[in-house]
Amino acid sequence: MNYFKTIFILANAQLKSIMRNWVYVFFMLLLPILFLLIFGMMYGSSNTSSWNVAVFNNSETESGKQISEGILKTSIKTDDNKDGFFVKKDVDNFEDAEEMLTRGSIDAIIDFPQNFGEISESTHKPKGEVKVIYKTGSSSTGQIVSSVMSEFMSNIDTQMGREKANFVVKSEESNKQGLSNFDYVFAGLLSYVILTFGLMGLSNAIPEDKKTGALKRIHASPVTSSQYLIAYTLAFSLICVVAMALMIAVAYFIFDWQMRGSWFNFIVFSFFSLIMMFGTGLAVGGWARNEQQASGLSNIVMFPLMFLSGVFIPRFMMPDIFQKLTDFVPLTPVNDGIRLIITENYNLVQILPQIGIISIWLIALYLIAFKVFRWE
Repeated sequence: MNYFKTIFILANAQLKSIMRNWVYVFFMLLLPILFLLIFGMMYGSSNTSSWNVAVFNNSETESGKQISEGILKTSIKTDDNKDGFFVKKDVDNFEDAEEMLTRGSIDAIIDFPQNFGEISESTHKPKGEVKVIYKTGSSSTGQIVSSVMSEFMSNIDTQMGREKANFVVKSEESNKQGLSNFDYVFAGLLSYVILTFGLMGLSNAIPEDKKTGALKRIHASPVTSSQYLIAYTLAFSLICVVAMALMIAVAYFIFDWQMRGSWFNFIVFSFFSLIMMFGTGLAVGGWARNEQQASGLSNIVMFPLMFLSGVFIPRFMMPDIFQKLTDFVPLTPVNDGIRLIITENYNLVQILPQIGIISIWLIALYLIAFKVFRWE
């Protein structure tokens, strides 16, 4: 009982000390919210002057090929056609296009079916239907893309002297849940908060205690090293909860963000990820003799973790080789796991690969931390 009472007393004292440091308050509470407001305004708006599309021209008829190629030549923006409405994104197959659609890297799929341009038995002239597929929740984008394509179809009918529309556009929602760019950015920012508290918290607090001699006095007192470290992790965990709660509130009330997964799964996974990240802070702070060493090493560790794990830039936008190289960066499974839970309603069983990688890093980081820890 006294063991845990000592931890709570230490945690309370450390919490008060942390909150008196305005640098901690800014970087751990205010800076993530500032990032959220900036990226939210950048990615939260759907206004655009052109739309990213994947195009599948499967027409097998001669007239269909000529008509579809003419439409695409006029509608797709290129170096020679800067007035085009659409930006064509290269994609290998329809499944990849649907995945890009759900991720928000394209706005719609334009599909010319095999029978597009076949001869009508009644008019003896070409006819056809183009399908426009848009992601769930983006009906306005689907309507705009469909309207643009319908205008091209109407012009073709007019050129053929037909009053009745033989070339039409059919729009439909994708059967997969669509995600916006903001969904990805928000998941990354939540991971950033975990990184900040896990790495920057202990890595700066422990060297400061070394400098003041507090750590040396604790080492000579009945207080054990485990009580000291658990108290610090508890204090930073409480502040992390406040920071994430503030970010979720801002995302919900300002940017209309919605949780699509389980809050229980999110909390459990986030806490487990935070414990792993505390290993990085303990390793850096335990090894550093002073705050200068800790600050320099923290930045060396922090920036690669941020930019290689998809915190600010979704990893699917990176070249394939970078995606493969960053699969096992410590923050990558944290970022991927949070995104899968809050945007795609994955449960803890479904993200076992991410949990497994985090577990391996947790063991490795704490072994390193205990090995390099210095009391002075």
